[in-house]
Amino acid sequence: MPIGDYLRLLSDETRLRVLHLLAEEPLTVAELQDVLELGQSSISGHLAKLKQAGLTHDVPEGSARRYRLREDLDGVLKAAWIAVRALSENEPQFAADRKRLESLRERRGSSWVERVAGSLHREYAPGRTWESLCHGLVRLADFGRCVDVGAGDGAMAELIAPQSSKLICVDPSSAMLAAGRERVAALKLSGVEFVEGTGEKLPLDDRSADSVLFLQSLQYMTDPEQALAEATRVLAPNGRLLLVTLAKHDFAEADAFGHRHRGFSGDQLKRWTKPLGDHLLDQLPPEPRSPHFQTVILSARKRA
Repeated sequence: MPIGDYLRLLSDETRLRVLHLLAEEPLTVAELQDVLELGQSSISGHLAKLKQAGLTHDVPEGSARRYRLREDLDGVLKAAWIAVRALSENEPQFAADRKRLESLRERRGSSWVERVAGSLHREYAPGRTWESLCHGLVRLADFGRCVDVGAGDGAMAELIAPQSSKLICVDPSSAMLAAGRERVAALKLSGVEFVEGTGEKLPLDDRSADSVLFLQSLQYMTDPEQALAEATRVLAPNGRLLLVTLAKHDFAEADAFGHRHRGFSGDQLKRWTKPLGDHLLDQLPPEPRSPHFQTVILSARKRA
């Protein structure tokens, strides 16, 4: 690699901060996040470039990897790094990073609980997953007469049915419905019915449901506004709507899943459910996996 490429690599402030820290000791991505106060994707991107250039390497450590400076640097690269390190080591930013690294070293000697205080929301703990949380919290739910619109093969029936007096799974696909009936029979779930129909024309009576769910199904509807109008029609007074869908995006990757719509804005969803009240709208952080879809959750209640 030409010397100019090495110097361009070393001219980036974040990469230089990473290198100064690794010169102190080998670190994991999580530890670099803690010290640099930057996101995982940013740090991982810089580490990949440093590794490709031959400045660093990594070794597995449990479920993580620990990064370190290479000791066998190429002659030109080694000379460039030594020169840049000497010229930049007294920069205030790097001094602040070293101070946070020292704090990290002190916390390593404390208990896990003390170490994660203030950052528990982004730390892993055994069994503390979204799946386990969902299974736990749903035990407190009471769906009453529940309608799952676009239920597919009833993948959520195992969770929802025990908390419902009756569960009606609506889907336009006969293959999905057949698979769903087999699933429910194998699980020996009672009170579950599979009905062929579309969200835009629900085969249900007015005011016949206590809850209507759209669990990542609205993006498949031909007319999502009409589907939400139908949900409003079949809800009984005080009945609840729960909508979990994708936030508005422009990711072509969604087309491979058969989506008819590339997500929805919160304003759209509120406008389409205007006849309902008690709206609560939340948008979750982007998924860590590319292309970083975001989920939006809306709940509302039909006025008595």
